Amino acid sequence: MKKLTFNISDKVALARHVVARLDHDKFAADARGRVVAVEGAVVAVDFAGTWMPRADGGTVRCLPAANLTKIMANGGDI
Repeated sequence: MKKLTFNISDKVALARHVVARLDHDKFAADARGRVVAVEGAVVAVDFAGTWMPRADGGTVRCLPAANLTKIMANGGDI
């Protein structure tokens, strides 16, 4: 499997294997966000309300890069 690299402002979604592990939950399947920070293998993503907010109302989540996939300009993913 090709290792993805993420840049600030990339559009991302949760990877297919993550959505499957969450029993194809609608919130997880529809989650879309923008990368706001990259720290090695951990990526901070602002989901802006498309995924469940944290208890304090924040929308930025830090996730392993392996759990994300890029959304391309034509709407497809890699």
